[in-house]
Amino acid sequence: MRILIVDDDPLILKALNRTFRMQRPRWSAEVVDSGEEATRRLDATPFDLVLTDMQMPGMDGSQVLRHARRVQPSAVRVVLSGHAPLRRILEAEGDYHRFLVKPVDPNDLVSIIEGFVLDPQEEGATLARGLVAGLDHIPSLPSNLAELRRLLRKEEPDAQAVAAVVLKDIGIASKLLKLVNSAYMPFRRSITDLRQAIDFLGMELIKEMVMDRGVMVSALDESPEGMSLHSLWAHSRQVAMVARELILQETGDAHAAGEAYSVGLLHDIGRVVLATNPACAYRSILEEAHDPWEKLTLLERSRLGTDHVQVGAQLLCLWGLPEPFGSALREQHGTDLRQHTSLVSLALHVAHFQPGSGGAPERFVEGSFLEGDPLTFVDSAQALWQGALARWRAG
Repeated sequence: MRILIVDDDPLILKALNRTFRMQRPRWSAEVVDSGEEATRRLDATPFDLVLTDMQMPGMDGSQVLRHARRVQPSAVRVVLSGHAPLRRILEAEGDYHRFLVKPVDPNDLVSIIEGFVLDPQEEGATLARGLVAGLDHIPSLPSNLAELRRLLRKEEPDAQAVAAVVLKDIGIASKLLKLVNSAYMPFRRSITDLRQAIDFLGMELIKEMVMDRGVMVSALDESPEGMSLHSLWAHSRQVAMVARELILQETGDAHAAGEAYSVGLLHDIGRVVLATNPACAYRSILEEAHDPWEKLTLLERSRLGTDHVQVGAQLLCLWGLPEPFGSALREQHGTDLRQHTSLVSLALHVAHFQPGSGGAPERFVEGSFLEGDPLTFVDSAQALWQGALARWRAG
């Protein structure tokens, strides 16, 4: 791994360089003490990861990140900074993948960076990383974002109403989870429940993100490549609600149920990435894909060298979302129950494939919409769930 380290403090540069040399001698680290020099290096040399301070004289970290995303979009971009102003953090949010706060334990830093190293045995991982590393946002449905802005304009926004919007929009939800799991936030544990994320961030910060800094972005095309975002959002919410109810009924654990909902809502986020990237020519893949559902991922792999499952898992890994998200996404299509490593993963699988879940890809073409209350599908999922659960526990 080639790493570019950018900081105006020579002691920090020396310490980081020494840490990497001692703990990971195979990594190649270059250190520079200014943003201007960093951009020159980025123009001349390919890097796998850029690790930069935010507050520096002259060209600051946000400008370095923006330049890196433009000239080396496949590089991982990590901020290692003191308590920079919130305004600057939010303005640069689309340009970094992970935000870390100084001082950071050297062992923790090495572990975090190691998490970005791709497994050479995982076919398609490099291609998936290339599709998501340069991404700055997942779009929101314009109607949802307009509704959220209307609610936040009120002197005292209704938290329950705000949560209702967040819980139905993949773009808004993914952005809040990314931010709340950033080291910039003073929390000592991962947050996987969207309602908890809203509570921790608070209305003022969410208002700052949405109203003042423009962190959320509306989809310019609600049917990119002929894939209806309305239908995909509805399907994802339906899967999320079914998975949440299955976990809640089985465990009585509201936190685990909230995590299941979040994973369910984001389980097809990779499809959004592929459909909104013109280079993927996703329309032709959708037009050829028919039942069985598995054919879609096979077509994606044959045309793109990767698939939406792998793309989604790579995106959430870069954004620092907890491992249950990535593992559940990777395992969602596993027909061998031994492939599922958690109850949440199994619930997502059952919710995704139970009758009426809208799983077939042609249900997402332009003009198609899912009908009915998602919770009406919980009963039909119960028999499949109980059978799958018994076999899963039996090993």
